[in-house]
Amino acid sequence: MNQLCVRFVFCLYAEDAGIFGQKDMFHDYLKDIEPRFMRRSIIDLFQVLDTKIPDRDPYLDDQLAQFPYVNGGLFSEEDIEIPNFTQELKDLLLNDASADFDWSDISPTIFGAVFESTLNPDTRREGGMHYTSIENIHKVIDPLFLDDLKEELLQIKQYKQPATLREKAKQFQFKLSKLTFFDPACGSGNFLTETYLSLRKLENEAIKLAFGDQSMLDVGQGLIKVSIQQFYGIEINDFAVSVAKTALWIAESQMMEATKAIVYANIDFLPLKTYTKIVEGNALRVDWNRVVPNYKLTYMISNPPFSGARVMKKKQKDELHSVFGNAKGIGDIDYVSGWYKKASDFMNNTTIHTAFVSTNSITQGQQVNLLWKPLFDDGIHINFAYTTFRWNSEATQKAQVHVVIISFSYVDEQVKRLYSGNHFRLVDNINGYLADSDNVFIKKRMQPLCDVTPMHSGSKPIDGGFLILNAADRDEILAQNPTMQQYIRPFMMGQDFISRISRYCLWLVDADPTIIKNDSTIMNRVANVKQLRLKSKRPATRKKAEFPTLFGEIKDSKTNYIALPEVSSQRRKYIPMDYLSPDVIAGNKLYMLENATLYEFGVLNSNIHMAWMRAVAGRLKSDYNYSNTLVYNNFPWPTPSGTQIDRIKTTGQQILNARELYPSSSFADLYDDLTMPPELRKAHQENDKAVMQAYGMPIKDTTESDAVRELFKLYSKLTKSVD
Repeated sequence: MNQLCVRFVFCLYAEDAGIFGQKDMFHDYLKDIEPRFMRRSIIDLFQVLDTKIPDRDPYLDDQLAQFPYVNGGLFSEEDIEIPNFTQELKDLLLNDASADFDWSDISPTIFGAVFESTLNPDTRREGGMHYTSIENIHKVIDPLFLDDLKEELLQIKQYKQPATLREKAKQFQFKLSKLTFFDPACGSGNFLTETYLSLRKLENEAIKLAFGDQSMLDVGQGLIKVSIQQFYGIEINDFAVSVAKTALWIAESQMMEATKAIVYANIDFLPLKTYTKIVEGNALRVDWNRVVPNYKLTYMISNPPFSGARVMKKKQKDELHSVFGNAKGIGDIDYVSGWYKKASDFMNNTTIHTAFVSTNSITQGQQVNLLWKPLFDDGIHINFAYTTFRWNSEATQKAQVHVVIISFSYVDEQVKRLYSGNHFRLVDNINGYLADSDNVFIKKRMQPLCDVTPMHSGSKPIDGGFLILNAADRDEILAQNPTMQQYIRPFMMGQDFISRISRYCLWLVDADPTIIKNDSTIMNRVANVKQLRLKSKRPATRKKAEFPTLFGEIKDSKTNYIALPEVSSQRRKYIPMDYLSPDVIAGNKLYMLENATLYEFGVLNSNIHMAWMRAVAGRLKSDYNYSNTLVYNNFPWPTPSGTQIDRIKTTGQQILNARELYPSSSFADLYDDLTMPPELRKAHQENDKAVMQAYGMPIKDTTESDAVRELFKLYSKLTKSVD
């Protein structure tokens, strides 16, 4: 590795400086460099090259022509400007990065982390760039093909007859050489590089079985069958393309040295063969068949850009439309969906197997119906998947994202693997929610699927904050005008509810205009609301400027109601919910269930409802994003007996009683898994059991996955009778 790096540096320098010097001196240095590549000689050679003599010596040209060169096409463009080496740079390359450092055991994938670290965080975020640890790469490639290849090699090692063993090993090596890999968003090439290294390690094991400790002098590179020419990629960033190519060349050099150590072969790595299989371009615009014909491809692996539907640029949305055409709902799906659609079209009528890393949002909420239903209808099957986990990068500034891994093809594998962490279950089917269940698709529903109380969101201020008060604002207004007490009400959005933050609002429904007009503070706030709404781009909001004393949407309750926050941390096992009095105005980030009984409270607080929510709800970053139209209205309620209803009412009340033991604690404290009081945890566990019994689910053996599978079955049954 050191020899490759220093040769590479020397060739660049020699090209930049020109071939200058004296014949005898150069001849001596070249003889010394080639067999031993001594550090002192290279330093002296730089000193010679620094003496720029205008007359070129043909003898030196001949001698230098014999010097192993890099080539490879990396610097084939004529307009690339190679800077002069400074003494500091020479010292860095020759001492720190060469003579005093052993690169032989360093994975070339480190260049991906280095490349990511050079990017501006905003640039990386906008491009959805997230580079990958070796551990996470293997979560993709191991179950896709590497585990099977390792098992095949292990079976070959069981042969006792030397001739049979050698022949099987050669056949295995030939098989490896025919596999082809494509990363349509390859970045700095980590997936391709680590896959190449993994294949070459297997090939070296096969070579050892086939040739043992034989000396293979003058065999050349014909002994090695696996080549970087089997690896293809598309990347939009030109520098990343160069990094990817370089990483593969370095990987090739490392593995060649490992092969030489096995068979004592005389294999020369240099000069490099031109490598043009990684193409610079926009993957959603490029015809993938022009990069690698689909009939030639075996596997696709990739970590496409992560950009959510709400943060995509217009250019990215246009690219999605170029892939999906005029399909409905394209504006509501993530950028990565374009790779799934384009891959599926590319794979049609082939046996290509693909595995992509993706933001977990494509397996949640309405995106499942928008993306996976048409893919499944076309004949795509999910063969293995990792449910949501945190994706780690090797870069210094790590991007914290939650992802899934999905492997899919037109080949319906009989046994599928569903991973959770480092463990997997064998399942019959994996649906778009990455659940072990039939393919069901949850659409927004405006009314509940079952005969239950409707749920709606709270009141929406649309006021720029001018109708909302903190405690100090309220006290100031009441100090000046105590008669405003009747028009100030407690107000809660989702975070207020969870953290028990005291806020208030001006609730001027049916307020006497004279009272409002005589209070300058209130009049100023109302005037600001009017101006804010008039400036809106939305006609509906401008229309509401006619009623500046009122919330934009009024949905107050006349009875006690269950309040449920729209957004809640994914760290909580249960979404906190509670009864609020009609005096409390719920904002539009709280859902309201009016006239709700303790039975409804118990079911909604159960692990069964939470399992359904986790399966079908969308996410806001990594937090749960509850939806009445998607989660609640589609929830398949049980059909309990009277005794079971009474039991759920009792356990629901026990949850409320347990909370009352800690009146000063917020829901954020009560439902933190580390600080949840034992009484509250036990009350929830008893409630879980009561609800599971109402569904007829075994209490001891039912996992969350089992519960989701049963709920999907019940949902399918209910929708067939209703829709």
